[in-house]
Amino acid sequence: MNARSIRALLWVAALVALLAAIGGWVLPAQPYPAPWVWISFMGMCIVDDFLLGSKDDARWGELPKITLLAAIIVFRRHPEVTLLVALVAAPLGSLLKGQTWSTQLTATAQWVLAAVIGAFTFRLVGFGDTPHFLAATGALMAVYYALGPALSARLQATMTSTDFGSAFALHRRLAISMLTAGAMLALAWRTSWLEPAALKVADGALVTVGGIFAGFIFGGRASRVLAPGAPVPVRPLVAVGAVLVLSEFTPGPLSWLLPLGLAVTAGIWAVWRQIYPIACGALGAYCNEVVRAANGGRMPVEGHDVLAAVNSRADTYALAGPLTNFAWLDDRFTLPPPFPGIASAGDILIAIGMAWFVAMLMLRQPAAAAAQGVTDDDSDLDVREDAAAAA
Repeated sequence: MNARSIRALLWVAALVALLAAIGGWVLPAQPYPAPWVWISFMGMCIVDDFLLGSKDDARWGELPKITLLAAIIVFRRHPEVTLLVALVAAPLGSLLKGQTWSTQLTATAQWVLAAVIGAFTFRLVGFGDTPHFLAATGALMAVYYALGPALSARLQATMTSTDFGSAFALHRRLAISMLTAGAMLALAWRTSWLEPAALKVADGALVTVGGIFAGFIFGGRASRVLAPGAPVPVRPLVAVGAVLVLSEFTPGPLSWLLPLGLAVTAGIWAVWRQIYPIACGALGAYCNEVVRAANGGRMPVEGHDVLAAVNSRADTYALAGPLTNFAWLDDRFTLPPPFPGIASAGDILIAIGMAWFVAMLMLRQPAAAAAQGVTDDDSDLDVREDAAAAA
């Protein structure tokens, strides 16, 4: 089969699956009570595809390595929500990477197939008890593997006239680990003591999408985000993330001392390296940890109703009052609908810093291109000097 035929078959199969899902799931469905949840999964899917999916110039699509599988599990009782996530996130993510309309349509078709067949498989096996839930997760991972690495490798091999074996070897790399991470992410969303961390990941994903959109508007490229010469060392960043996770489980002053120390260190380093988006985020983290330190290690919250919504984490939050120190830094800014909760001035600075940093990465000039530009300038200068000498 040639590239046009296999792509047409994929589009037709996705259209049939979409129509079946609309008739079986969408039309009889009741409105999902928390729209911010599926909006968060849209953001996470876009970021997943942006960082780990097909490149800007690719003619084929790839499934999100982690988050779409997690969405199928999380919305197992509402498969119409998973379908909505795939229908919105796939073309938007492909568009933000600057891919052609045919690639956008191919990626959307692949995501829709995975969402519909994956959700159908999970519900067919059943999830009423733990054994069935584990069996359904295993079956879902097998379907997702076939519609992800295997299908993407076939598309790449057909559209680029390359060997399927070499293409599949590339796509299946770390695939099992990523699928396992997707199952763990779904578990985090359904586990009370892991839910705060999952919510932070979702919030960070939405902010990152804002940065991606800003970078796209100003002519940035997705391939530049992970290109060589990135201004942030990866290993120290991973170490910082590990320390932040550890601080969530440490008692007493360490729960805010560790993030406070990291914020100060990151801020000094960012100013020294003149990476001002990181300095902005570090300032926001510093503001949050200072107000926590000044109020017994808990973040003051404005309003009894908001505090009641987070009463399961009473050791993290406290009601703000007349005796609250640095009250202007507490959680007081109401988030716009449909997102729940409130934010602090530090949270806003962190969000601005994250979006700014992503846009900066998309707009930066890659090291190789910069070096080529310098070489070209030197060559032009030599030519002009030779011409002047000859004259």
